[in-house]
Amino acid sequence: MSNHAPPIVYISDELSQRTAGLLDSFSQRRPSEGVVYWFGIDQGRTAVVTTLIVPDADTTGGVVRTSARANADAIGVIVGTPLVYIGQAHSHPGPQVGHSHIDDSDTFARCDGILPIVVPWFGRYGFNIDECGVHRHIDGRFRRVENVDDHIQIVPGLTDLRTTNGGAQR
Repeated sequence: MSNHAPPIVYISDELSQRTAGLLDSFSQRRPSEGVVYWFGIDQGRTAVVTTLIVPDADTTGGVVRTSARANADAIGVIVGTPLVYIGQAHSHPGPQVGHSHIDDSDTFARCDGILPIVVPWFGRYGFNIDECGVHRHIDGRFRRVENVDDHIQIVPGLTDLRTTNGGAQR
């Protein structure tokens, strides 16, 4: 691994829940894993997810696979912007959120620092970081991280602090 730790990734609660909904959309016709790529701004010690891209994925074999073409199309969306690939979320059918050997070999962009998150139950019950498998690509392989807060933080996407009419209901 490089001499510095990978950045802490920040994602809004809104984008994390949207990620879960997109993952669940893969399993609407038949039980199937799904995948959502996370792009954003990398500032060295921190990275912020700003953009979700759902690649055209083959989910027929019970796992998620993307072709070189599908990945090129996903990258093509952000060409000419300051956005970079930060990681991805993909779903598993049950509570197991470890990285399988297929996840290890077929995950898009296997380079140090990438943050893949495994979301249980096809994402059907939302994105709860305490139930997810948080992994990092370190020293040429994926490792499940123990100190999740050192790798990903969920932040508010919207906070309405108005106390007069028109404010969010509490």
